[in-house]
Amino acid sequence: MLNATTCDPSMTPQRILFASDAIPPPGGNHDLAEFTTTLTATLGSMGHDIRLIRPGYPALLSQADGLLPVSRIRLPGSGREARILERRLEQNVRLYLVDIPGLFDQPPPSAQQESAQAATESAIRAGVFSRVVSLMAVNRAGLNWQPELLHCNGWQTALAIPLLADEWSRPATLYTLHDTDHRSFTGEQVRQLALPVELLKSGALEMAGRLSFEKGAILMADELALPSAGYRGALLSDPALHPLARLLAERAGRLSGIASGVDYRRWNPATDPYIHQQYDSSSFELKRLNRQHLQADLGLPLDERDLLIGYLATAPDDTEVRQLHALLAAADPDLPLHLLIAAGAAEPALEPLLELARQRPRRLSLQLATDEPGWHRILAACDCLLLPARHYPSAYQAQCGLAYGTVPIAHATPSMRETVTDATPANLLHGAASGFLYQPATPEQLADVIARVSAFHAKPPIWWQKLALQGMSRSFPASETAQHYLQRYRAAIDHPAASLLA
Repeated sequence: MLNATTCDPSMTPQRILFASDAIPPPGGNHDLAEFTTTLTATLGSMGHDIRLIRPGYPALLSQADGLLPVSRIRLPGSGREARILERRLEQNVRLYLVDIPGLFDQPPPSAQQESAQAATESAIRAGVFSRVVSLMAVNRAGLNWQPELLHCNGWQTALAIPLLADEWSRPATLYTLHDTDHRSFTGEQVRQLALPVELLKSGALEMAGRLSFEKGAILMADELALPSAGYRGALLSDPALHPLARLLAERAGRLSGIASGVDYRRWNPATDPYIHQQYDSSSFELKRLNRQHLQADLGLPLDERDLLIGYLATAPDDTEVRQLHALLAAADPDLPLHLLIAAGAAEPALEPLLELARQRPRRLSLQLATDEPGWHRILAACDCLLLPARHYPSAYQAQCGLAYGTVPIAHATPSMRETVTDATPANLLHGAASGFLYQPATPEQLADVIARVSAFHAKPPIWWQKLALQGMSRSFPASETAQHYLQRYRAAIDHPAASLLA
């Protein structure tokens, strides 16, 4: 293990390699992509030496001006050659893209869309990328740089940690499990990766006759993190929430719940360059001008008192779509609300709602927000932000909605309960309410909460303004998240876990 001083980690510059497969969507607001860019930028601004490594997907290669080739490496076992491209991002932050012809030509599909062939391709992509990450972590990537700590995010990067388990010069490691999308593969699907025999024999990846990269990371990382304290508590108390929950419970002493912070340079209505009218808590009445502009731009059939609810469909699943379809299909045609669904691209899961939108244009619209301004304008214009997913490990979208005075309507997951205070009579009386929560995630409960929101919105406007302003007063600074991670980085460096391969 690399030596390090035991000073305050926020004062001692650290070398951190940050691995992520997330592709930032056009408007941001994808939890893992936002987490990646916000945390690395914040740590860099604090003086730490941050290197962010990502697969060279076409969307990233085309967006990143100033990329320079800095290294070529041949990968063990596969015979593939990887070209490493570098670009400076924020202060003290460098981006590395791994370019391997034919491997990262298409972004990975979601688990719901994945065929057997696509699963094999996903396993190879993740395995090869993790191999490059592991080589960079021990200064074998031709960059003359080695981190003190490797921070892996998501199952696509997880294999890098077990690949390092037997390396005497390895850095400390931290793995953050960001969502419920767990993947496992057959031995045949990972054969091309030529995984070390010792690793396969250890059983660290084996899971019900298949191989899980994420299991290996959870077993072998020096520290583990989840995107909220509430999600940590839920996983530890209910093993049914995640296939690896029991394993996480076994390592609870090294498992932290750290909420994401918001980059208020990007998500702040007072300075947002993309919205039609900037506003803050002292000029909240100006927010309605953003609604008027959006209504004109999109031709939305809104009445003055209609409740405009936004839904940012970054990765909708079938359950969410069924909830929304049932809600709108059964809704009273005279109910004063309009649901605006924003998607970065045409999502197959949204097709039932597209058909319903054609039948009920007064109640439902779908807008493809293919650039950053579109997402910001929708967030600033809507009265509410709908968050209906069964699981929200992170409450990042709700945090952004609160910043814009866009009141969250959220399924009451543990992370949401940490972020949003339900508008019960008692919470309204004491000025603590900031949104509307419902549970369980069923069409009936969603319909009930929408009726509750509509009734509240029909009250004199000062009531709604007070609720929105209470949300705007909440703050989730990225610096707080960075400080918590720095503490866990120091714990990983000072107290490494014993190797399972020793």
